[in-house]
Amino acid sequence: MKKIPLVSLVLLLVALLSCSDKQKNVSIKLNIKNLPKAQAVYLDVIDLEAKPLTLDTVTAAQGDVSLELNGGAQDAESLYRIRFEKDEMYFLVIPDRQKIEMDVDWTKADQYSTNSAGSISFKNLLAGFNARLEGIDSLKNLIIAKGEVMDSARVSMENQFREYATAAGSFLLAYADSTASPAVAMYALGMSQNLVSPEQVKPVMEGLAKRFEKYPRITKLATDFNVALTRPSQGDMVGKEAPDFELPDVNGKMMSLKSLRGKFVLVDFWASWCKPCRNENPNVVSAYQQFKDKNFTILGVSLDKEKEGWVKAIADDQLTWSHVSDLKFWDSKVVPLYGIEGIPFNVLLDPEGKVIAKDLRGSELHAKLNEVLK
Repeated sequence: MKKIPLVSLVLLLVALLSCSDKQKNVSIKLNIKNLPKAQAVYLDVIDLEAKPLTLDTVTAAQGDVSLELNGGAQDAESLYRIRFEKDEMYFLVIPDRQKIEMDVDWTKADQYSTNSAGSISFKNLLAGFNARLEGIDSLKNLIIAKGEVMDSARVSMENQFREYATAAGSFLLAYADSTASPAVAMYALGMSQNLVSPEQVKPVMEGLAKRFEKYPRITKLATDFNVALTRPSQGDMVGKEAPDFELPDVNGKMMSLKSLRGKFVLVDFWASWCKPCRNENPNVVSAYQQFKDKNFTILGVSLDKEKEGWVKAIADDQLTWSHVSDLKFWDSKVVPLYGIEGIPFNVLLDPEGKVIAKDLRGSELHAKLNEVLK
């Protein structure tokens, strides 16, 4: 199955900040009841390719307040965030109209109302996806709690885990295919990365290109997707010797990939901060427990930045194989070496160090290991 990094295609550019008099500027009237503290309120524009940019700041008194935040040009393909200086609460807003109103009671802030249809659609997208993630996380914790026990209950939980992940991906694609907001559609596709295949995305992308043909970022997203889908795989590693590397393990001792020659090796690229990676880990643990006595091992290669989080995730997810990392995030030398565009990503090597498969996930991983480790 060919992998297309959907998140890298979701190019949400920053809205124009310098606008002529003929352009419609967005204003957000925010009415809040029961604000617990006097504090600054910020309006940011979110860009997946860069840091959020603050467009406006106002000061709010404690209690019942009415504020007005001024954004850039109206742009239904962008995403705004309203955040607060002294509270972790924030609201996400689609600037799909010139004058947006929001009414919030701080005691039940998740029930806010707004005249922005795109913002309501985005709110419902996140609520639906988070509900599905709760089920996935719950199963993951149950599987981890089983430790190395491989019984019928664990097999059942692992099968259900994969079903939940598939359902979450289907939900996101269906939402992208039905929402009237181009920004919500793009974010739904971005969130579906590692949950769906390019073949599943293709008809949805075709539908978006038709429904939102006047929106330049949707058009670019569809064009980039089609180019990536039809382009021959660059540097396909299958059948070739895996590039060697040497990185420090959790104790700082250098370890090379070549040191594992003589075994089938799954080189698993992941990170503690990567939610899809953490959700896939129970499946990888299951594969390791099932095949570790059949001349098979795993080498975890992390794109983490902080050692503490990396080591904690290894312990929490019970990843009892060797791990290495240079703790350089996306600047790790393995990224260009293996052409990594998104994680989780893996390659399966034979005892001679040749790549015999890549990007194995869920049941595909078990099926391939069953095939080669007879």
